[in-house]
Amino acid sequence: MLKESIGPFFFGLGIITLVLIMDFLVDIMNLIIDRGIGASLVIELFGLNLAWMLALSVPMAVLVAVVMVYGRLASDNEITAGKACGVPFYRLMFPLLGAAALMTILMIWFSDRVLPESNHRARMLLTDITRKKPTWSLEENIFLDHFEGYHIRVRTIQRKTSEISDIIVIQSINTDRIITADRGKMYFSTDGSTLMLELEDGEILEVDAKSHEGITRTEFARQVISIPGASSDLQRSTESTRGDREMTVRMMLEQNRERWEKVDAFCRESDSLVTLALRKTLSIDTGRPVPGGGAKAAARAFTENRDIKAKLTFLQKNINNYRREINSMEVEIHKKFSIPAACISFVLIGAPLGSMARKGGFATGIALSLFFFIIYWAFLIGGEQLADSGALPAFWAMWLPNIIVGGAGIILNIAYVRQASAISILDRLRSSFLFLKPDQSGRK
Repeated sequence: MLKESIGPFFFGLGIITLVLIMDFLVDIMNLIIDRGIGASLVIELFGLNLAWMLALSVPMAVLVAVVMVYGRLASDNEITAGKACGVPFYRLMFPLLGAAALMTILMIWFSDRVLPESNHRARMLLTDITRKKPTWSLEENIFLDHFEGYHIRVRTIQRKTSEISDIIVIQSINTDRIITADRGKMYFSTDGSTLMLELEDGEILEVDAKSHEGITRTEFARQVISIPGASSDLQRSTESTRGDREMTVRMMLEQNRERWEKVDAFCRESDSLVTLALRKTLSIDTGRPVPGGGAKAAARAFTENRDIKAKLTFLQKNINNYRREINSMEVEIHKKFSIPAACISFVLIGAPLGSMARKGGFATGIALSLFFFIIYWAFLIGGEQLADSGALPAFWAMWLPNIIVGGAGIILNIAYVRQASAISILDRLRSSFLFLKPDQSGRK
């Protein structure tokens, strides 16, 4: 049975991953074209995003394989043959349940170790690509508007020597001026981030910065213009900040511990403020002497209590924010275990589904798998939103889809076994009836 499931598993894994890749490709195609990145960066970006695709496609591929394997067993009457040999239906599930358990352990390790690092590197690379300037080239007799605040036109370009002639530079940063030159050179700075224009024999026409009416004309023999940020090369970032989907379980538990410490500190501060407000209120109600005496002291006490109320409101907002962050982090922690564990739930529901579907092949397996995976994913997303809002604990939000799908699988297994047993009993009764039926001579 394990050997029979290998082919459908990898075939389903390839098809599902391809669908996810196509969806991802549509999302970033315009960005890739606009930024002009090379094939190596495209392959790296796909490789890094392949991690989250596998985290989703592996459980679904398990469901596809189980449905197809049991569908073939049922269509070839092997399940019936197994029962005739004393092998019950649930024993046929043991090999795939064991494989699903091993796959669950493997995917938990993958989700905790490989996936966060891949998500982090993919996010940084995508950010770097977004910041990357588009590829540009200087053409003869065409104004280049690639650089903010600069418009450049040259009459002729010597590609080998980088010499240019009959240059016009219109600058609109800090001041408005037009620079013309007979000849010059164009090159990049040593770090490759700044475009250098070394101009010779030219003049500068500059608008008066004060009156904006007069124009100053300046001739020069040599002038160097530096245009920063001209490089179209990808600049790699080295930031260390990580989102919740870019952390391991250990990182998230450590951050939650720090958040709980802050929540406890805010709660203690709130308790002390409430105690202080009660003391001030009781000292006025019981007529105890208050420093300053009389109505002024009472007014001052009420004013201080309003300040305390404002501080309590501020502290409560901080506490609520930290608790929402804690819930969100706990959701991600449980998700690293619940999604891999879906492999076991999908075996439980895939076996009876495949046995009932019988003939149908790959199309039936994909259709049934997609249907139940959509249900599973809908419960998962809904549970995540409920957990983030605090309406449902993170544990139940992330594990309820597995419980529902796995529970439905157990019910279907029981129903299928009972149905098969009932059919078997009817077949035996019918055989007995035919055996006992008298023939034409009256003998049985």
